[in-house]
Amino acid sequence: MRILEIVSGVTACGATVHTLQIAKELHRRGNAITLMGKPGAWVLQQARQAGVPTLESRMKRLPLRDLRDAAQFVRENQIEVLLAHMSGANNFAVWLSRLAKVPAVLRAHAHTLHFHWRMADHIIAVSEQTRLYHIRRNFVPPSRVSTVHGFVDPARLIVPDKGARQAVRAELGLTPSDFVVGVIGNIIPRKGQIYLVRALPQVVRRYPQVRILLVGVVHPPRYGEQVRREAERLGVAEHVLWLGERKDVPRLLQAIDLYALPTLSDMLPMAMLEAMWAELPILATTAGGIPEAITDGVHGWLVPPKDPDALARALLEIIDSPDERARRAQNAHQRVQESFTVQPQVAKIEAILQKVVQAYH
Repeated sequence: MRILEIVSGVTACGATVHTLQIAKELHRRGNAITLMGKPGAWVLQQARQAGVPTLESRMKRLPLRDLRDAAQFVRENQIEVLLAHMSGANNFAVWLSRLAKVPAVLRAHAHTLHFHWRMADHIIAVSEQTRLYHIRRNFVPPSRVSTVHGFVDPARLIVPDKGARQAVRAELGLTPSDFVVGVIGNIIPRKGQIYLVRALPQVVRRYPQVRILLVGVVHPPRYGEQVRREAERLGVAEHVLWLGERKDVPRLLQAIDLYALPTLSDMLPMAMLEAMWAELPILATTAGGIPEAITDGVHGWLVPPKDPDALARALLEIIDSPDERARRAQNAHQRVQESFTVQPQVAKIEAILQKVVQAYH
């Protein structure tokens, strides 16, 4: 197939990493794929290094210059289908679809109310819960929404350095006896980091060696300040390390004892799937599509969102139970290996694109 994949994100995040992995795998499978992104976007730099053709666009709908230029590219290269990710690209793609007369498939990484969902020829949701959201809230016909779960690329997660655990801990000022909880993902209200901070006092009274690593971009800054003030108020600030954005997450995972996701709302976070593949025990909430990957008591520990007491009880149980940690972590790794890796998931996306192209003509 001749595919134009479009993404509006400029920095590295779960959606742009997925976009890149899809582009590389579709390219490997013999499709003529071009990846469109904004000038200077991280994903375009990575795609070029991987040998995937790229195209830059500001993706502005008005004035019509960007749409006209993109439509000319579609016609000249006989593009058969558009595959878009993230709101700006989704919006651009549905109008480009009408101008260039090719079908548009949107990948739903988020829960948003927008008219572009109903304008799409098909939607690929990253979780079943996300699929149901778009049917119920955006009134998309069920026949035009499919679920292809998020995934990881195991090759990206391999860390050849066998001494990475000790090295990373030393770099961060952590001791071998510290119990390290990693919270990886942008530090935003929806991710619920503040509830984990509120759980800490109960935990550190028994286990003062617990350390929380907050990894990701803080947005908005006032939320980061709110979390910091709460940690100080509760007397646990010294147990929380702020690492900011990291480019070495696979290496960082080697230094962690537990991956925690106290989220209030989520689809199927790639960071969680990566932690599962890395054979880390998982503590998460029952929000969104998380239970589609993790069964409580089998692959990890699940608690209700916004419940610091439940988080504290689970944390204490996890620290108290090394054998159970290992059992559930191994189960989680196996779950990802069987159901959430790049090649079989992208094959499903490719099949949907082929079906949409056939139906359009």
